[in-house]
Amino acid sequence: MADEIDVEAFEAMIDRLMDGGYRSLPDGGGRLASKVKALADRLEERARGILVQSVGMSIHLNGTVTQALHTLRSIREMSQRMTTISASTEELVATVQAIARTSELAASNAHAVQSIADEGAHSTESVVDTMRMIVATVTETAQRVTHLAEASSSIGASVKQIEQIARQTNILAMNATIEAARAGTAGKGFAVVATEVKNLANQTASATHDIRKRIDVLKVETDAILGGMTKGADTVRAGEVVVMDSVGKMRSVSQEIRDVTTLMQEISDHLGQQREAAQVIATNLEEAAIRSVHDTDAINTMIDTSGRASASLVDLLADISKVEMRNAVIHLAKSDHMIWRRRLAEMLAGRTQLNPNELADHHSCRLGKWYYAVQDQAITSHPAFRAMEAAHEKVHHLGIHAAKLYQGGDFEGAVAAVTAIEDPSQEVQHRLDELAAAFS
Repeated sequence: MADEIDVEAFEAMIDRLMDGGYRSLPDGGGRLASKVKALADRLEERARGILVQSVGMSIHLNGTVTQALHTLRSIREMSQRMTTISASTEELVATVQAIARTSELAASNAHAVQSIADEGAHSTESVVDTMRMIVATVTETAQRVTHLAEASSSIGASVKQIEQIARQTNILAMNATIEAARAGTAGKGFAVVATEVKNLANQTASATHDIRKRIDVLKVETDAILGGMTKGADTVRAGEVVVMDSVGKMRSVSQEIRDVTTLMQEISDHLGQQREAAQVIATNLEEAAIRSVHDTDAINTMIDTSGRASASLVDLLADISKVEMRNAVIHLAKSDHMIWRRRLAEMLAGRTQLNPNELADHHSCRLGKWYYAVQDQAITSHPAFRAMEAAHEKVHHLGIHAAKLYQGGDFEGAVAAVTAIEDPSQEVQHRLDELAAAFS
């Protein structure tokens, strides 16, 4: 039949179909050629379905790996911080123990000082009691000296009477002598007696004069002794006041020391509690560090497994990309985009090295090559297509910038740059979804 395809044309169509050329089959007529083209359309649709599913799996898998890598980095940072905190906590425990020992020693010393102060106060009070006894003794002695002075004064009065009697006796003796002289021979005996009486009176006067002088000296001395003893008693009383003031101050010092001792003991008790709390923290940190090691190992295992699965998906997508499909690059770009972000996360986690000079910019990646080569006006005029360029450029710019910062040792700057990719990355994915819905 004239409308049937010849054998060679049919074979060419089959060969092309086997090569995945679903959209570039050779022209041929007839029902058989139509069936082949229908089969090509069916195979293209099926391949597109596999592509969409594979890209979706790649996006989710790489997204999971990316989050796991960020989690791994966070766990490592947390582990490092816990190590630092653990070391600081151990130092804190040692410091608290040292302070506790010092506080206990200070409390012990304060208690010893308090005992000494109490003993000093007791001794000082004993001194006060002794001084009071001295004052009492001095007062009593002063009273006796006063009595002695009074007795001396009484003796002085008696001496005055004796002196007066001696003078009168002397006068009488003189008169008797005169009368004896007048009597002549008869009065000679009486004259002798009068002379003896006169001599006795003179001796008595001399003796009383000597006694008076001694009494005067005794009075001066007793007055001096009384004045000295009074002054001594006053001095002792003043000393008693000073000593009593010292006793009060020593009591105050003793109370202050007692308060300090109590406070130091309380501090020591609190430090003991802090030491126990710090020890618990150190133990928990050690356990957390061990768990973080296990978590890190588990995440690394998951990342390795996911990495192998991702590599298999990349191979699958590479095979699928060989098949002719309309705008397949739109779907493939979504996977490429997540792989790009995963590689940046691997860099931050220290699992790979990226050379910023070898990273593709937004013109040379698969999406960029497609983007700047599209001729279809329906696509180039679509709002999603036009809006995607700036976000796509920013994603590559931030990624290359992050690699440069990481290579230069600015880890925090690299983390900030990778974090900043999130918004433009979501924008690119959103625009690709819009284009896929419109033109796939």
